[in-house]
Amino acid sequence: MTNEPPKPKGAMSVSDFANWASIGRTTAWKEIRDGHLRAVKVCARTIIRFEDAEVWLATRPQLAVPLRETGLPNRDLSKRFCECLAMSLFFITWL
Repeated sequence: MTNEPPKPKGAMSVSDFANWASIGRTTAWKEIRDGHLRAVKVCARTIIRFEDAEVWLATRPQLAVPLRETGLPNRDLSKRFCECLAMSLFFITWL
């Protein structure tokens, strides 16, 4: 026996989908217009089936997080920070 809640059945409005996906309504409409999200018309309403919403979420590109070989910070950023700090100290002592 699993403790997972039952999957919802049915459909939701574009506004409800935007809330469910934590995106804006404009983005939801853009996803529909671009063909990434399937929506259906029922009379004057545009609705999104829960199954289509889950497929849309599963097909979104995964965030690529670069893995670092060491736990040290990025050397380029550290070097630039040190250069900026040195310039700041130079100007403070010059004044």
